[in-house]
Amino acid sequence: MNRIEPTTENFTIERRMNSSTSQQQELIENVSSNEKITLKRHIGLFSGITFIIGTIIGSGIFISPKGVLRETQSIGLCLIVWVICGLVALLGALCYAEIGIIIPLSGSELVYMKEGIGSVHARTGDMLAFVVSWAKTFILQPSSTAILALTFSSYFLSGIMDNCGPPDELVKMVAIFTLVILGNVNIWSVTAANRLNIVFTLCKMMTILVIIIAGLVRIGQGYTDNFKNSFHGTTNKPLRIALAFYSGLWAYAGWASLTSVTEELKNPKRNLWLSIVVAIPTVIVLYIFTNISYFTVMTKSELLSSNAVAMTWGEVVLGSVARILPILISVSALGSANVTIYSNARHCMVSARYGYLPEIFSYIQKQRLTPLPGILFQTILTIIYCIPSDIDDLINYFSFVSWLFRGLTFVAVLCCRFTKRDAHRVIKVPIPLIILMILISIYLVIAPVISRPNIGFLVAVIILFLSLIVYYVIVFRKITPKFMKKLTMFIEILFNLTKSEINIEK
Repeated sequence: MNRIEPTTENFTIERRMNSSTSQQQELIENVSSNEKITLKRHIGLFSGITFIIGTIIGSGIFISPKGVLRETQSIGLCLIVWVICGLVALLGALCYAEIGIIIPLSGSELVYMKEGIGSVHARTGDMLAFVVSWAKTFILQPSSTAILALTFSSYFLSGIMDNCGPPDELVKMVAIFTLVILGNVNIWSVTAANRLNIVFTLCKMMTILVIIIAGLVRIGQGYTDNFKNSFHGTTNKPLRIALAFYSGLWAYAGWASLTSVTEELKNPKRNLWLSIVVAIPTVIVLYIFTNISYFTVMTKSELLSSNAVAMTWGEVVLGSVARILPILISVSALGSANVTIYSNARHCMVSARYGYLPEIFSYIQKQRLTPLPGILFQTILTIIYCIPSDIDDLINYFSFVSWLFRGLTFVAVLCCRFTKRDAHRVIKVPIPLIILMILISIYLVIAPVISRPNIGFLVAVIILFLSLIVYYVIVFRKITPKFMKKLTMFIEILFNLTKSEINIEK
């Protein structure tokens, strides 16, 4: 595998080769095998904001926003925890924005391990980046996307069928068909995929606004009994409060999503951090008022016993119109599935640049400028994950690993403070706050293991360590099957591909 090491020197070379915007346009318009081709920068400020919101807001806020309430046991503390978790997500995202501007490459944690921690110790950074690459490529990303596709299918079919509900086989078939459609859209056009995400995000926000406005109307009508003595029954157990924060922070998962596509972001020095400071506070406000609206209808016990909170709310507030809610919930899940397929393919592309995946995944389609091999690969893996009856346990066991990767990214931010101290920082998070995020990450790795010990967590750790064996073979020893070069050439010719180059903006 050919490895590309996008160090600072490479950035300088790339800038010289792309000395003007007009020259870059000519490279795209006049494609030939000798020219360097990159993904277009098509994500502006508005698209960046909708990208983050669309990733964070899935179906969870409509189906089961009760993890925080279960642990806090009071409405007052529940709402406070929702706000604090949002602020923690905002702080974490700003840390990512700081290092993302210094290292303006797509790939998020993968790149920050390699270039950030690697700036202190190259081999350590390389190994950590490889573990991130393989855990995300083969487990975390496709399994999470599969859950979103299955959620879309289940709620969409429930909305158009009778009360008996759809059979599992039909749910899986529709989910797989949906993934094929989304994969083709992402292969066909980057612009179409981006616009589709904007449409889905606006639909999500409209659904949430309906819930919020109806809740405010009910407050005006006097439905405020659940807010009296709102701190009654608050838990006095620190571990339960800590677990409430764990649940709340997972509801904001996706706050770092924009750093996975930095090379496609217009003016990243401005739009990266600005998209974050607009999108995440917006989500905080939407989450708070959505929960308040739920509490105008349901008591604590009613909310905790509901299998689909928005449906229970809709039956009281909307009456027969609530029949449309499953369709709206399914659209929300579909939007999240689309944006995750989009970012997952970029992750494959960056992994291949470093030699962590076969070289073919670093290629893009010449005419459409889409990472076709990565999209195909991730779509196929996601379809495979749709086939088993239950993959929730797998996701739960590996979920704590995500916070391990985030914690190491915050360490990378600290490393860059010393190894790249002369770099221009548009945003600079105070070091004590970065250390706070590292401590929070450590807690979020340990908390689920201590509170709900299970051998599944040990299996997840063992799988991560086993990936180091693969690292030794294909990266350290550089042993690859002899047929890979011929296979790469065949796929390149078949789909009219070319290797993508690093896209660094001045």
